[in-house]
Amino acid sequence: MLRKGILPILFAVLISFAGTRLVACAGPAWPSDEERRFLDAYRDSVTAGATDDQFAHADKLYVEALQVLSENYVETIDRASFVESSIAALGEIETEDKTPTGIVGAVLDDSLHNLDPHSAYMTDDMFRRLQESTEGSFAGVGIVIALDDEKRIRIVSPIDDTPAARAGLRPDDRITHIDGYQMTGEPISEAVRRMRGRVGDPVTLTIQRVEESFDVTVKRARIEVPSVSAGVIDQDIGYIRVSRFDATTLDQTQEYLSELESRISKPRGIIVDLRRNPGGLLDSAADIADQFLTDGLIVATEGRGERKMRSYEADRADYFDKVPMAILLDRGSASGAELMAAALRENGRGVIIGERSFGKGSMQRIMPLTSGGGLKVTTGYYTTPENHIVQGNGVIPDIEVIRADAEEFEREVDLDHALPSRRRDPRQALAKLDAKSCEQDIEIERLGKNNRENLEQETEGDEPPYRDSVLECAVGYFDDGPLAMYRNQVEPLLRAGL
Repeated sequence: MLRKGILPILFAVLISFAGTRLVACAGPAWPSDEERRFLDAYRDSVTAGATDDQFAHADKLYVEALQVLSENYVETIDRASFVESSIAALGEIETEDKTPTGIVGAVLDDSLHNLDPHSAYMTDDMFRRLQESTEGSFAGVGIVIALDDEKRIRIVSPIDDTPAARAGLRPDDRITHIDGYQMTGEPISEAVRRMRGRVGDPVTLTIQRVEESFDVTVKRARIEVPSVSAGVIDQDIGYIRVSRFDATTLDQTQEYLSELESRISKPRGIIVDLRRNPGGLLDSAADIADQFLTDGLIVATEGRGERKMRSYEADRADYFDKVPMAILLDRGSASGAELMAAALRENGRGVIIGERSFGKGSMQRIMPLTSGGGLKVTTGYYTTPENHIVQGNGVIPDIEVIRADAEEFEREVDLDHALPSRRRDPRQALAKLDAKSCEQDIEIERLGKNNRENLEQETEGDEPPYRDSVLECAVGYFDDGPLAMYRNQVEPLLRAGL
């Protein structure tokens, strides 16, 4: 079970890949006089002994990267200012890799982050991890981990039917070493890097369990990470939660929606839960929105100078046609989750309940470089069917539910170098209510074996049972709860496309 302490960590990792596309790019041009200034300057930061070939490779990396930025970045790049930023970064970067490519890569990453929080330089290893994050699976041992107060790697939970679970690893075990490497004080990313690898290769974990310490050797396997869960609420309300958008999410969603329709003969409503969904593949988010829409624009993209780039039109509506819908959002809903919710509302399909979302409405493309590695570059903004831009604004719910225990963390506009907001949706919440005012007991039948998240949570000791009061409010929208009074106001507006 994910605890509150690691949700921001996982969210921060995932949000950096939200709305990403992979494209190829052209080769580099000869360095300009401005670029030559950096190429001369960085040599003083390189460890002695670097070869001419290593310098030539790193020079090519920098020149090609700046060319790609100039041609593709969402705003016009001032090349002279970018070079100045790169030279200034030489005295501030912290990297153990002092080779020419290591220095240039670190400088590029720093300079790209100064453009916006989502642009970055990526090594070949980062490319591999990004692919895994969008494929919905990875080669590893199958555990969820976090750092404890002493900066030790703590096992939050093993994933069912994985090498870690079969080896008997337990929640609250500490991993002190991985293949003999001391892990205390190391970041989560380093532990992930060392545990992942090729399918079938062994990895040895040294486990601290209370006072006992022992080694466990497991073989890495392909770990499938479900992104969809579902259930039936009070026998006639369908519930489906999408936690991210990857290459497998559409198939999972269709499977659960088919099962829900077969289980509920006369559905009173359908709840689509996008809380804490950080986004992912745009195609996946658009395809899932399309499951509920017969026609209309789902999302479009806008590039430099408000140039229209691409649009996604609906043509399916295979599931729960004409059944009233509630979409749940919170401050952790970002990118594709925000766009899907806006598309459903602006096409008159459903009402949004919860909190204003994160506000990440920019699009990134992954551009491999011929000199190795690549760039994650912000190339555009997403626009909703009514031509609003989510970037910096977020999506305002129709019915805002205020939680006393809401976690605080930064939204997009709070991030350093965040891109500016544009064309905000002028609508405001129709109603605001305290979450406790609509708490009610609901009966949930979970579907499948991976459907614990958000449908129930375990409690420890004498803590009161966990209540998902926002979900309970949404159920009340379909019955006689406090939100029912708004249903007659909202539904006509939705049908009119307002």
